[in-house]
Amino acid sequence: MLTKKEHHLELHLDQFLMDRESTAFSWGSNDCALFAADAIQAQTGVDIAEKFRGRYRTELGAMKTIKKITGGSTVADAAAYCATKHGMTEYEHPKMAKRGELVIVRNADGNEIAGIVALNGRHVLSPGETGLVRFSILDVTRAWSISVVHDWIPPKWHGDHDPAIHTHKLFQGFTR
Repeated sequence: MLTKKEHHLELHLDQFLMDRESTAFSWGSNDCALFAADAIQAQTGVDIAEKFRGRYRTELGAMKTIKKITGGSTVADAAAYCATKHGMTEYEHPKMAKRGELVIVRNADGNEIAGIVALNGRHVLSPGETGLVRFSILDVTRAWSISVVHDWIPPKWHGDHDPAIHTHKLFQGFTR
């Protein structure tokens, strides 16, 4: 099961998204699957795609790697494999995915691609030719919870002084 890296989860995701905002799609380094895995790693410290890294640099290489590792043939198969391996629960209703979570959407070409739910909760982000591309949350076909465990709140923070409450309020109306 994944656990969070630090208490301010959304801050890690926000910084990751700012860093990748203008980074173009690149097979084997910033493709849709590795982007989503990198986002999850930024939030949790866990690399769910470790078996895939450094094993391909082209679309054909990615598909061969997916087949070899998962037995499947799609990005959704790779996402399901990584999610299951790391104890991530698949949503029965994928459109209920929350910000920072792993999702599958269909792009304009009809291909299934991986992405993450944006901080505003209304969009999915995935890399495109010139940087991040947005899709509607309504386009999500599959989704997995990152199962963040809230395991540390300093005893001096209670009620409205809890940083989780302040972080939630901070990002409640945030849009990119």
